[in-house]
Parts: sequence; C-alpha cells; structure tokens
Amino acid sequence: MEYFLILEMPEEIKALVVERVPGNSFQDLYGLRASCKLIKAFADRRSVCHFYDVLSVPWGLNMPAELLKTCYAERNPSTLYIKGVQFFFSFSLKQEGLSVIKRAADA
Repeated sequence: MEYFLILEMPEEIKALVVERVPGNSFQDLYGLRASCKLIKAFADRRSVCHFYDVLSVPWGLNMPAELLKTCYAERNPSTLYIKGVQFFFSFSLKQEGLSVIKRAADA
C-alpha cells in the first residue's frame, strides 16, 4: 500500500479530511489535532463542530457547554436532535420540538 503525507495535500483536501474525522470519535480528532500545528488550526475551525457525533459520547463525561452550544450553532444533527427532544418532552413544546427533530433528520 502506498502512503502519502497529509501535509502535501491541497488546503481544501486537508480541511475536508479534518472535518470528517470527528464523525469517527473525539479521540480521533484530538489525536489528529496533536499531530501538527497546521492540522490543529484546521481542527479549531467552527465548521468541524457540524460533524461531531455528540450522541456517541457517554453522558457521564462532562462535555463542555460551550462545545454543545457551538455544535448547535453549526446545525450539528445530534445536538439538534437532543434539543428537539428536550423541547418536546421537558418543555412540552410539541411543535417546536418536532420541527427541530425534523431538521436533525433532514441533516
């Protein structure tokens, strides 16, 4: 198998690679961030938050509230789903909850 260096790729490809890694796990993203300063700069972009799979993180871990807010602002599907369920069941806002859950399903 032939290997290639990620740093030799065009900027657009590097950004796409870094944006897709959070779909695997937070651990993969933080490992990638630790690899070099250039990749860390790509990983610190807000658009990366759209691809986090927040539902795969155990809720016993204390996830920073700012991270969840950023993911919600980026229209992350898992945070939209969580917010929709919260509206529907906790706040009894049926219409708003269903609309947010629908946006999560469409994403």
